[in-house]
Amino acid sequence: MTVTNARPKAFSPDQIARTALEILEKEGPGALSFRRVGELLGTSHVTVYRRCGSFEGLLDLCANQVAADFPEIDDSLDWVTATQMRFEAAYEMWAEHSDLILLMRGRSWQGENILSRFYEPAMRTIVESGLSLPEAARVFSILYRLTIGSVISTRANHSSPWEGRNAVERLGSEQFPTLAAVNRAVDNSDVRAVFRDTLHLLIVDLGPASSLSSPGHEAG
Repeated sequence: MTVTNARPKAFSPDQIARTALEILEKEGPGALSFRRVGELLGTSHVTVYRRCGSFEGLLDLCANQVAADFPEIDDSLDWVTATQMRFEAAYEMWAEHSDLILLMRGRSWQGENILSRFYEPAMRTIVESGLSLPEAARVFSILYRLTIGSVISTRANHSSPWEGRNAVERLGSEQFPTLAAVNRAVDNSDVRAVFRDTLHLLIVDLGPASSLSSPGHEAG
């Protein structure tokens, strides 16, 4: 009887990424591993590892897969509107995959999809607004940090960055009368609206003076 050693089945990066993202969605970040991905694909964890090179490589595959659905924004729009739409889309993308964001521990997404669909067109639009290259890089960095930071803050507090109101109530509102008054007076349930408003204010404030008179974006 002749025994042959079958080669491990090859899997594409997209297949591995989709499987890993399914694990994150259904089982949570603690369940993601080469072994678990291999189980769902019907192969060994060694095969998955060889395709990724490291756990960070697996996360990068996931990020590139997610970014493949990043929407195209019309380049004919004024720069304020286009920039607002791109960073809002980035917020929604990262918020939907916040477990992936947390696992990446602050590492930026550098795959082809995010570079071609978000970073490149967003930076081009900012540069074409009239800012110098260093100024454009500064604006992009500020908007990026606002966006990713908003996602992480919301994710860390489960639903709202204003979970602190629970701490005020628990510790006693008489000790923190100003915070308690703000909590009673302000509805901060729509964190996306807070992000959108802050984003727009920053875009207008950081851009060239001409942006203040951009169509549909009055100052004030």
